[in-house]
Amino acid sequence: MSICLAYDGSVNGDWVARHAVRLAAGDALKRLRVVHVETAEVVTAHLAGKFDNIRLIAGKAGVDVDVEICAMKDGVVGGLVEHLSDDPDVLVVAGVRAQGGRRGFLAGTIAWQLLKDTTFDVVAYRVVQPGTLGVVRRLLLPLAGHSAGHRAAARMLELLSVDLRMARLLHVVELPAKRLRRLTAPEAAVLRHRAMDFLEAIETELGQVPALTGMPIEAAARISDDWSREVIIDAAQQKADLIALEASRHSLDQGFRYGDPFETLLRDTPCDAAIYRSGANHGG
Repeated sequence: MSICLAYDGSVNGDWVARHAVRLAAGDALKRLRVVHVETAEVVTAHLAGKFDNIRLIAGKAGVDVDVEICAMKDGVVGGLVEHLSDDPDVLVVAGVRAQGGRRGFLAGTIAWQLLKDTTFDVVAYRVVQPGTLGVVRRLLLPLAGHSAGHRAAARMLELLSVDLRMARLLHVVELPAKRLRRLTAPEAAVLRHRAMDFLEAIETELGQVPALTGMPIEAAARISDDWSREVIIDAAQQKADLIALEASRHSLDQGFRYGDPFETLLRDTPCDAAIYRSGANHGG
C-alpha cells in the first residue's frame, strides 16, 4: 500500500503529516508520498522548508519521503485523483478543518470530497492534541455492523500497530429516545449480549492478523440514543490517543451537515479523531 499525504501547506496540515508518517512507518514500504496540488492560494516555492521538515520527521521514523507537485483538474480532488490514478493500492491521508464554526469540520472540504469519491482508501484527521506527535498508543475503534467497515478497520489497525499498545472496540446499540426510556433490564441484557457476540467475532478476526498478534484488544457495548456522545465519553474515560471510525454512507451522501453525529464527534472529541473510508477496491 502507498501512503499518500494530501498536503495543503497549513499548520493543521503539518500536524496531520505526523499521523501520515506514523502510518507509513507501519507499512511494509516505509514510504510516504507527499502530494501538493498547486493552487492560487499557496505558492509552492514557499513550502520548501515545510517539505524539509516532513522529511526530517519521517527520516527519524525510518520512512522515505517523495514530494510530488501536481496541477488542479476540475479542482484539487480532480488533480489528486488523476495524479494517483496509476496506483492500484493507495491510502490518502487528509485533514479536516482546524476550526469547525458554523460550517462544521467536514462539510464541503477536500477531505469530505475524497471520502465520498471512493476511488481509493481515505482517512481524514482532526488533530486536537498535536503534542502526541501522531503517535497512537491507545486506540478507540467504534464499529458499526457491516463487514466492509471491519476490513477497513483491520487495515487501519495494521498500520497503527507500530505504536499501538491497546485497541478498544466499541459498539453502540442506538435506539430512539422513546424506546430507550421504555427499555426493560432483560431487554437491555439481550441487546448487550448480541453486541458483545458481534464484537467478540470481530476480535477473533483481528487476532488472526499477523501484525496484531499479542495485541491487547478490549471490547465494550453500550445502549444509547446518541452514539457520538457515548464514543466521546468512552474516549475520555479510556484516555484514548485516537478515535478512528468509518464514515457512514448516509453522512457522506448528506454532506456531513452541522448536526450530524460525525460533526458532533469532531467538535467535542477529547483526543485526535480519524474518519476513514475504504475505496472501491476494498469493499467500501
